Amino acid sequence: MKTVALAIATAALGFAGTTTPALASGQAMKSIKVSYADLNLNTTEGQQTLARRVKAAARKVCSYKSGATNVRLRRQSRDCYAKAHAAARKQTAAIVENERRGG
Repeated sequence: MKTVALAIATAALGFAGTTTPALASGQAMKSIKVSYADLNLNTTEGQQTLARRVKAAARKVCSYKSGATNVRLRRQSRDCYAKAHAAARKQTAAIVENERRGG
């Protein structure tokens, strides 16, 4: 199955309920797999669909909700989302390039 693993260090950002054990640095990782097996990444439509899935996964892994009322949690969530989304964009760019090369 073709997936992107979206992972972000969440303990440093104050999020509880992470899904994997703590790392040596004391941070924990929370990750979500985003499938692209059903997409043709050689098309703009396929790439846009993957981008939407990645954004949704980043929001989910970081509990990102733009309407949150607690300013501190909203900022932490926004920062987590920005980091997770940036990391996932790098992963997806590499995947798209690999698909273009026939991978």
